[in-house]
Amino acid sequence: MNYKILNIRIVKSQAKNPLNYPIVLLRGLGRSMSFWLNFENELLKYFDIVFVDLLGTGGSKDFFGRKSIEKFAQDVLFTLNYYNIKNFHLAGMSLGGMVVLEISHILGNNNWNQISCKSIIVLSSSAMGSGVKRIYIFPLISILFSLILSFFSGKLSHKYFAKYLIANRNIPLEFWINKWDNIWENEYFSRMALLRQLISASFYRIKLNSKQLKYNYLFLVSKDDALVPWQNTVYLWQKTSLASLVVLDGLGHDLTTDSPEKIATIFYEFSLKFDV
Repeated sequence: MNYKILNIRIVKSQAKNPLNYPIVLLRGLGRSMSFWLNFENELLKYFDIVFVDLLGTGGSKDFFGRKSIEKFAQDVLFTLNYYNIKNFHLAGMSLGGMVVLEISHILGNNNWNQISCKSIIVLSSSAMGSGVKRIYIFPLISILFSLILSFFSGKLSHKYFAKYLIANRNIPLEFWINKWDNIWENEYFSRMALLRQLISASFYRIKLNSKQLKYNYLFLVSKDDALVPWQNTVYLWQKTSLASLVVLDGLGHDLTTDSPEKIATIFYEFSLKFDV
């Protein structure tokens, strides 16, 4: 397999007493590995973690990024193979969940026999074909408005759409807005790459009935997701063999920010069954 290794940032954090295999984490729209925040510490109780930034975000610097979910998936797979990470659990949030689904589809190809994916976790994600809205209209307008406004203000802010990402108000929303905005300010960020991510997510369709989807899947979502209708995740679960579903209440789209300890425990209990 010939592939040009791009400028993909990949970082490994080691746990004291991890499971046999690490977990590879992929974040969502415009978000780098830095956005996992407290979830990293909770997950390190159970796993070694391999973080990967999608092209055009964080340490994976590229002005244009990628135009399709398939290209993001290829980037991740070839990067993992290049660094000899060939046995792992895999999890993705939102757009990262689409990339995870596409990776599982690609891995069904015989050219990838050297890769062993033990389990797959998809959080707050979607794909075309469900008959349900892919994203609620008001948060979409808020994201696009923020993106347009950033060309005049000089920086993109979560101010107008943060409320659609989390439901837990024990910590003031302003705290998360400042924290997330600081990450964008301190790390590489491309508006063009974000826009192309948004377009690629909008038109993503996974071949759910394909025999290539042969892994152990967990679909995880909250009924209080204010960004993406939670029924999208239920649709993915219904169409995927060897799949489990966990539907939560009281959490937002960004499950790992709203309740890092609970989500880390769910990750562990599911992955433990396939950590052989």
